[in-house]
Amino acid sequence: MTAQESTYHQQVAHIPHHGIAGYFGPDSMTWRLYREPIPGIGSVRALLLQIAHPAVAAGVAQHSNFQADALGRGMRTFMAMAAIYFGDDALARATALRLHRIHAHINGAYTHPTDSQQMVAYQANTPDLLSWVLATLTETTIVAFETLPVKGLPDDWAVQFYEESKITAQLLGIPATYYPADLPAFRQYFSTVLHSDLLGSHPICREMAQAIVQHKLTPTRLAKIMAAGWLPAPLCERLGVTAGPHPEQRLQRVIGVIRFIFRLIPRPLRYAPSYYQALRRIARANSKRAPILGNWYHWLAKYTRIPLGLPVAN
Repeated sequence: MTAQESTYHQQVAHIPHHGIAGYFGPDSMTWRLYREPIPGIGSVRALLLQIAHPAVAAGVAQHSNFQADALGRGMRTFMAMAAIYFGDDALARATALRLHRIHAHINGAYTHPTDSQQMVAYQANTPDLLSWVLATLTETTIVAFETLPVKGLPDDWAVQFYEESKITAQLLGIPATYYPADLPAFRQYFSTVLHSDLLGSHPICREMAQAIVQHKLTPTRLAKIMAAGWLPAPLCERLGVTAGPHPEQRLQRVIGVIRFIFRLIPRPLRYAPSYYQALRRIARANSKRAPILGNWYHWLAKYTRIPLGLPVAN
């Protein structure tokens, strides 16, 4: 075991958890938000923000087949996060450790954006890069729910969700002292990076962005609207994801269609498979009746990999 991994284990060992319910549980804001499909409307935005960081872009370009399978990489990220959020403590820890070990081998260097003779080193497990990747998911989730509100959430839902994201941060290996102390500090951190010259500053960022929006399974025009309507115009220019004039208005029209579709779907049928699987796990542990959809997804997961579902041993 490396010194870095030993430090990681020590950090994770001190995180409170609820055993069979995992690190969050049914009463958490994390479950209430991530059981909904709403964060999915920001998935392209989150991925673009991640690879807009030149170190992240270089890492995925040099250590993965991102260009050929950008959406697959994105789905694997979201699947891993579902296991951390909705898995029991053992599954959440195992998933987080697997990510930590994968990231430990992702290191290298890329040419400086303004000086081709200078190289910039990167290591994926540094708090800086881990924080940015998690921040893109956390902030995009907040933006998605601010854009498409869900009835029944308390007024301070964003504050609660951010406080719970500190648990995720520690599971991913981000020291508690490094992560922004509260939601206002987080918003300030995110805004500073978002509007800096760092994001999209290297050609590899644009190349990775095009791998996302030009993917054969991506509706390119819609993806650009979902990005350009939510991101600063200069960043969109650097990434090559512009969507014509008034992208914010176009985005609002798309959101209007999504809102109409959501109203047609009964809320229980919208919830993620991993949420129902988690409810089933808790119900069975307490000798209670499991939800029908929990049993269904559990059975289905034995034979196939369900998008945003939890793994089930055969």
